[in-house]
Amino acid sequence: MNIYLVPYNWTRHVVVSIAVGGAAFMAWLLFLHARVWLGPTLFDWGLLWRPGAEGPLLLGFVAATIAFTSIYTEHSLRRTGLIVRAIAAGIALGVAFVFTEIGYAVFFIIEGFLASEEMKEVVADPSLASHRHHLWMWLAAGFGSGLGPLVARKGKGIFSHIIGGVVAAGFGAAIWQYLGYNMFGDLYLAMGIGVFVWGLLHGALVWGIPNELYAGWVRVLSNYRHGYRIPIDKVEGGLSERFIGHFPRGLDLFLPVEQGVAELHTSFVVDDKHNYALRGLSQQPTGVKRFLERIDLRYDPTRPAPLEIELNSEDRIVMGDNANETEVEFILLPKEES
Repeated sequence: MNIYLVPYNWTRHVVVSIAVGGAAFMAWLLFLHARVWLGPTLFDWGLLWRPGAEGPLLLGFVAATIAFTSIYTEHSLRRTGLIVRAIAAGIALGVAFVFTEIGYAVFFIIEGFLASEEMKEVVADPSLASHRHHLWMWLAAGFGSGLGPLVARKGKGIFSHIIGGVVAAGFGAAIWQYLGYNMFGDLYLAMGIGVFVWGLLHGALVWGIPNELYAGWVRVLSNYRHGYRIPIDKVEGGLSERFIGHFPRGLDLFLPVEQGVAELHTSFVVDDKHNYALRGLSQQPTGVKRFLERIDLRYDPTRPAPLEIELNSEDRIVMGDNANETEVEFILLPKEES
């Protein structure tokens, strides 16, 4: 996955989800292919698993695939080396699979221990497909799918990884059960949709594309210097401030006084946490245009500091009056364009 192809808009919130969901669906498809089409060959070779192992193996395989894809996608976006990328994704895969199998075994034992004498034989039947007895196994798989990436990311975001993984698996299980019994009447097809939903929600809840992969720019929209843009961030990162005005020296972006720009009109600021802000430094008209919102940032001499507002991507800043004015835009672009 290439960060250059992911714009800073609503699509960045679904790109990872679709990738993880698609990987989960492909994992189910490969498992089904091995079971149905390669089953006779694997049986002849003595490699076909027993029917009772199909549930834990399937959930473990899907959980491991989800964990692997989540980490591999992140490192692809960050442009890390292939070896580091493979090691991190492999760690996530191994942890997710092992803990899914452990959790499945623990809950299977607990379920058999708590079941009544009449239900023990039913619970032990490998063909049982009821959430009343198997929901905990799905949640254990969701825990594993969240724990694997959490270990690979060195413990960053414990709540989102664990709770997000469990919630995603729970929703996937509900979709599988509902569609399998109430709509399709086909547990195999419903399983494919269920694991896709599991991966889709996992990608949305556990890890999304962070703002740190994007950098802020100021782009001129007016005819004078139209399309010209300057970066706000420093190459080495950290606090940075870019000044705009018509003073002949020392400014980051020069715009002429004939276009309504004061000597020192505005400045764009970014802090260590990658938050962007705009400061109004002039008593000349200075406004920010957003959807259904207009903000006046003219400097008030009676205040101890200039007004400041947090910026969102595609905010437009107008300097000057209606007769002579300059319009610039704040945009966030992938850092690869820096």
